[in-house]
Amino acid sequence: MRRIIPWGILVVALGVAGAVAYLATGRAGAVQPLENLPGGIVTGPTFEELTDTSALIALRTGAPALCQVNYGTTTEYGLMRRMSMTGPMDDHRILLPGLKPDTIYHARLTAVDTGARLYQSGDLTFRTKPSRQAAPAGRNVASLAAGARVIGVSSNYGGAGNTSTFGANNAIDGDAATEWSSNGDGDRAWIEIELPDATRLAAIGFWTRTMGSSAQIQEFEAVADGTTRLGPFTIADAGRAHRFPVDVTAKRLRFNVLKSSGGNTGAVEIEALAAP
Repeated sequence: MRRIIPWGILVVALGVAGAVAYLATGRAGAVQPLENLPGGIVTGPTFEELTDTSALIALRTGAPALCQVNYGTTTEYGLMRRMSMTGPMDDHRILLPGLKPDTIYHARLTAVDTGARLYQSGDLTFRTKPSRQAAPAGRNVASLAAGARVIGVSSNYGGAGNTSTFGANNAIDGDAATEWSSNGDGDRAWIEIELPDATRLAAIGFWTRTMGSSAQIQEFEAVADGTTRLGPFTIADAGRAHRFPVDVTAKRLRFNVLKSSGGNTGAVEIEALAAP
């Protein structure tokens, strides 16, 4: 008889990411169709909040499970996202960022129930919207590649350091697949970035992270060199970086959350675009 390893034991032993990786090897048993999940599928999977660079996949299950989505421009997929800071749940809303405009994408959902059994959807497709924003002028000087660094942060998820899985460095690494998450700071979250040099800026950009019903920043301000307040700025959605014109010369920028949906607020990417 096949031994079922409880999900809780896997998480304790391997962490969430490690547990999913273990299950993906197939050692936990055969993969079943997604609709065979205990409790069934209540709604979904559906693609919501489609933009030119992102999509949200939504699924409600009749019993708690942990879901991840593999996606890409072919059925080889190649990219993966999961709600990795939570345990099994029944309301799954996973943001797929960094997509190309007006492009057909393929996606496949994988779910793990509380008995550590694996379920998988067939191939799903969606199309992103046409481009709605021209590429910004000016070089992003608030990036690790440009020589910028994080000099302060309200917190990182789990109390870890800036280089951790959800550490502050992810907000300036140029990678839409990584993100900084605070440790439940909500409206009190902040991050301070030192640019490589004092630079005249034409715009700043902010791409908020989201966990669907929480962790999404709706309004923020930036403070240049501890004295000049910029904003407040309103972020319309979590689908992409939103850019706001400024005219300031600064060496340091502190980004303060003013309004959010609470929880583990943070950023996918933060930008400071140099004036031409």
